[in-house]
Amino acid sequence: MRAADRWRAELQAWVIPQRLLDAAEESPYGWPPWIWERLSAAGRSAPPPPTLEVVRRLAGEHGSVLDVGAGRGRASLPLAVAGHDLTAVEPDAGMADGFEEEASRLRVSARLVRGRWPEVAGQVSEADVVMSANVVYDVADIGPFVAALDGAARRGVVVDMTERHPRVVIAPLFRAVHGVDRPSGPSVDDLVDVIVEEVGVRPEVERWERPASLWFESWDEIIAFYGKSVTLPIARRPELRPLLEPQVTEEDGRLYVGKRMGQHSTLWWRPER
Repeated sequence: MRAADRWRAELQAWVIPQRLLDAAEESPYGWPPWIWERLSAAGRSAPPPPTLEVVRRLAGEHGSVLDVGAGRGRASLPLAVAGHDLTAVEPDAGMADGFEEEASRLRVSARLVRGRWPEVAGQVSEADVVMSANVVYDVADIGPFVAALDGAARRGVVVDMTERHPRVVIAPLFRAVHGVDRPSGPSVDDLVDVIVEEVGVRPEVERWERPASLWFESWDEIIAFYGKSVTLPIARRPELRPLLEPQVTEEDGRLYVGKRMGQHSTLWWRPER
């Protein structure tokens, strides 16, 4: 099986069974605004991730940057602040609005293309560096996605991702409350295989870790968040507390679930043309 097909199969295995979706009282997809606000605040106060340094090194002092799946700009707007010419691609209307708000708050100019990659690749010019952060696990058709990243870059492509699919951490909850097994991937190594297959280049990989940035004010927030994620009816959500309690820690009045250090990777390569 081709690497891209394996990637697609892993992501398809994450699809929540229809019987659970039908019984859910709210969609398990999407995050409430307060989560993005906390993540953005954490990003502004944290040291620059290795990904940012890789982009800067490849782009040079005045190189242009294209951010694919930019979200609210947490990964790329610091580059605009530093003087790089930035173009962002974002398909979600709410995220795109948030990007424009953040750019305005930071008083920087950045071009925004609303649409899904690679469908809108023809609407953007080549950039010295093309980056994509925390996006690939949402892309089932990964082959054309990666090929279009490579095709739009003059000097380099940089991908930022967690070591494994981020929902791996809630797989035990699905098993406990629904009796449904979840996949164990895909992972960074799977994407490496896709890149080799699609563009003929083996990317450099830097593995790193940083403190988890998602925190909760109360157990009510925790139960609501994870209950929604595993499509558990509201009446049954108290079942989650004994399952989650061993994973919850408190620091400075904030509650964290799971390991305090998140595992991340930065992949990068230079286009061969």
